[in-house]
Amino acid sequence: MIKSPIAAAGMPAAPAGSDDFDGFLAKLGARDRLNVDRHIAACETEATPDHHRLCRRLATSLYRLAPHSIQTIGQQAVQFYIPDGKYRMQVFAMEDQRDGKVIIYTVDVMKQTLKDGVLLQPRRTMPPSSGFIIKAHPDQTLLIEALDAANTPNPSAWYKHMLGWNRKALRITLLTNASSAQIRAAEQVCAIAAKQWKQV
Repeated sequence: MIKSPIAAAGMPAAPAGSDDFDGFLAKLGARDRLNVDRHIAACETEATPDHHRLCRRLATSLYRLAPHSIQTIGQQAVQFYIPDGKYRMQVFAMEDQRDGKVIIYTVDVMKQTLKDGVLLQPRRTMPPSSGFIIKAHPDQTLLIEALDAANTPNPSAWYKHMLGWNRKALRITLLTNASSAQIRAAEQVCAIAAKQWKQV
C-alpha cells in the first residue's frame, strides 16, 4: 500500500478538514499573494472546478514538503525552496499556463520512485508519450520527463536553477482533469524527493 505523500516524507498530517492552503498563502509576500489570488480567481471562472482544485491541492502539497521560502513568477509559476546554509535551494516548481495542464518540477528521484514501487516502467508496446505505469492503478499512467543541462539548453526561469552544476530534475505533467490516482502518484514522487532534506 502506498502511503500518503505527507506520511512518506515523515511530516505530520494536516488538521482534519483543512487542506493547509491558507498556510501556503500566508507564506507569500504581498506581490506573490496577489499573483496567486488572481490565478486562482481566473481558474474559478472555468466550466468545471477541476483546475482550481488541482492548483490548490498541488500548491498545498509542495508547500508542506518545502515550506522554507516560496515565490511566484507572474501568475504562471510558483517556486519552492529549502534552506541551504546561509542561502536557499530550489527543489520544486509548479507551472500553470492555463492551457489545460499543470506541470510540477522536482529533483530527480526517478530511480528511487521505481525502487519504491510507486511507478513501473512503461510496457514495450506503449508509445513513449504514455508515461510511467502507476503501480497501484496499472490501467493509468503518469507522464514524467527527465531534465538536465544537456537536454534542456534553454530552461524557463522558474526551474532553470534546478538544472546545471550536476543537478537534474523531473517534469511531471498533469492534465487539469487528472485522475485522483495520477495526482496522488505525482505527490508521492515529490514526497520521495523531500526525504532527501527531511532525512527520513
